[in-house]
Amino acid sequence: MPKRTPSRKSESTIEAGTKKTTTEDSTLNQKKTKPLRNLLIVESPTKARTIKNYLGQDFEVLASKGHIKDLPENRLGVDVKNNFRPEIIILPGKGPTVREIQQKALTAKEIYIGSDPDREGEAIAQHIKEEILKKAKNKPVKRALFFEITKEEILKALQNAGDIDEKKVEAQKARRILDRLVGYMVSPLLWRTIKKGLSAGRVQSVALRLICERERERLSFKKEKFYIIKVMLSLDGVRFWATLKVDEPISSKKQADAILQELRNRSGLVEKFEKKILKIKPYPPLKTSTLQQEASRRFRFSPGKTMQVAQRLYEGVIVEGKNTGLITYMRTDSLRLSDKAIAQIRTLIKKNFGENYLPPSPIKHDTAAKLVQGAHEAIRPTKPELDPRNLEGKIDSDLLRIYGLIWKRALACQANYAEEQLKEAVIRVAGYTLIARGKKLLFDGFYRILGEIPQYEDIPDLAPGQTLDIVDVIYEIKETEPPPRYTEASLIRTMEQLGIGRPSTYAPTLETLYERKYITREKVFIAPTELGIQVNDVLVPRFKEIFEIKFTARMEELLDQIESGQKSAIEVLKEFYEEFQKELQNFKENIKGIRQDLQKTTETCPLCGAPLLLKWSRYGKFYACSRYPDCKYTRPSESTLVENVKCPLCGKSMILVEGKTGRYYRCSDYPACKGTLPYTIGVKCPECAGEIIERKGRKGKVFYGCSNYPECKFTSAYIPIAHQCPKCNYPVMVEKKKGKNTFLECPKCGFRERKEGNDEESPDI
Repeated sequence: MPKRTPSRKSESTIEAGTKKTTTEDSTLNQKKTKPLRNLLIVESPTKARTIKNYLGQDFEVLASKGHIKDLPENRLGVDVKNNFRPEIIILPGKGPTVREIQQKALTAKEIYIGSDPDREGEAIAQHIKEEILKKAKNKPVKRALFFEITKEEILKALQNAGDIDEKKVEAQKARRILDRLVGYMVSPLLWRTIKKGLSAGRVQSVALRLICERERERLSFKKEKFYIIKVMLSLDGVRFWATLKVDEPISSKKQADAILQELRNRSGLVEKFEKKILKIKPYPPLKTSTLQQEASRRFRFSPGKTMQVAQRLYEGVIVEGKNTGLITYMRTDSLRLSDKAIAQIRTLIKKNFGENYLPPSPIKHDTAAKLVQGAHEAIRPTKPELDPRNLEGKIDSDLLRIYGLIWKRALACQANYAEEQLKEAVIRVAGYTLIARGKKLLFDGFYRILGEIPQYEDIPDLAPGQTLDIVDVIYEIKETEPPPRYTEASLIRTMEQLGIGRPSTYAPTLETLYERKYITREKVFIAPTELGIQVNDVLVPRFKEIFEIKFTARMEELLDQIESGQKSAIEVLKEFYEEFQKELQNFKENIKGIRQDLQKTTETCPLCGAPLLLKWSRYGKFYACSRYPDCKYTRPSESTLVENVKCPLCGKSMILVEGKTGRYYRCSDYPACKGTLPYTIGVKCPECAGEIIERKGRKGKVFYGCSNYPECKFTSAYIPIAHQCPKCNYPVMVEKKKGKNTFLECPKCGFRERKEGNDEESPDI
């Protein structure tokens, strides 16, 4: 084999530590190096995967997984004396993410940040930019705004990328500081007056106030009975009902019977009859609050679940093997649709439903003069031509439900008006006046797209002077009803009407109230707990300004004014803190008396005769001797008793307590009676006839096992659910979480079934 002649090396060399590299070798290495790519940073891994499919190899797409920086958790983090300067730190566990972003930014050709298009997303963008510039100094970082995750809109947003909106960042920072001041300064006062672990919040406490005030209205309401007289009339064999018109409610049976007697065996005379056509405007497209309300009303979805499902639809779900963003951004208070979307929808209506269902011009729904965030649209499908029926079996049922709701409302909002015919007759009988009303549908219009036609009850056409036969006369007994408790939907609607909170805060506000055990669900209604009522009673009278509904709404308006440049953050914070500090100081000075008033009872200790105090523990209210620790008498309050669980030894009600081995029921007469029962989760053991009970291991970790242990060895580290595995028919599956995703897994064959969730951090409250 011939000997190779070495090529002549260039005399110019580049020092690299102790190693010298020739110019020729350097050129060769550059050829091997990957070409520079653009970098796009978003919050969510799902969003990143969807966008990556659209952008291909020219872009690297990273996910920050929500916020990378925030106020510290273990301290106030706001320097009140130094113009409310916040201490913003990199969040625990986010160091590797920040370092990866910085490293990729160093070699990126262009850098874009595509976090969500709202205040929260703008703050995330600002924090990411700050960390990038620490390493890649003077490198331009552009802000791209995505309102829908489609290829066309992503490319358009990147081409039109601009600067971060500093005013929006200021508004978010001001909101965060306001919430931190209230949470970290008021919550410790609740710990000192009631018990540890409680919290207060600028929006949360006002929402709790609404719920508690509604409950008080209900408790003070006195029901009154009244009678409604109804008469069945007939014209040529066609029967219909009319109702007696009264100036004052009929409150006694005697009076109702007397009227019935006068109306029987009589005939009616038509005094007046009117018909008119009523045009019904299509319902507007959905926004955050109305989406949550409709999902709650129709599917019993919590606001949190609705937003999780909507987040997945926005960021992208797998349809026919591709990640596809199906809806526009779901945190919005706008009813506007883009011209392009309206044109697409109108074309679809004409094609699928005909020209009769298409109005001559687009219908506007965003006529109210209200500030909405940025260039937001209402929530709509990104591809209106993608009918929900074509997605059946291709996406989860929850996704399909929410998508169908959004799709129908978006199309229907641009369909033709429905037409109804209203009829009203005034009928005289023996000196009494009856009113008969009827309604029928003339043209279904937008109702056809919604697939929901209201129920109608019609009456025949009448004419003045006609005589009507009376077929029957009855009365209905009614009672005046107290105002209903809020549902999650009606509470969100009320908060929106009063200007309390914003689209991104409705769901987390409710979740916090449930988590703190301030409220509970009773069927579909929200009821305040005893703890919630007491927290409200402590806060509202002593913080008359900050937890007042109008003041809270005013603060939201001021945050909007910061975003629009009309106010500065410092100006708003100072205005808030001036009154807040006075109320805070007054509370601190009177805290001892407040606590004494809350704990005082009229009962005495059965052991020493000293007054008993009513206190809170993690198990609920209990009575304790005021001479503690000299006298250690305690007994549970009646409100903590679990009435349907009886002691196996003495038959008394039990209480739920938490011990070293986990939660269990203990006799309310403890220590006199030592009776206990395990805490079952209501699921049968899949291996035997026992009950699954909650236990705690040596290191305090909760697990689940069979009540027949040690005969039955079934255990699970995760919560068992009474749900049959679709693959092997095992009677239970276990609930697991990965990040924000929740899914069910069969402990026998390992089959997984997605439950609900998303992989992005929820917005703070």
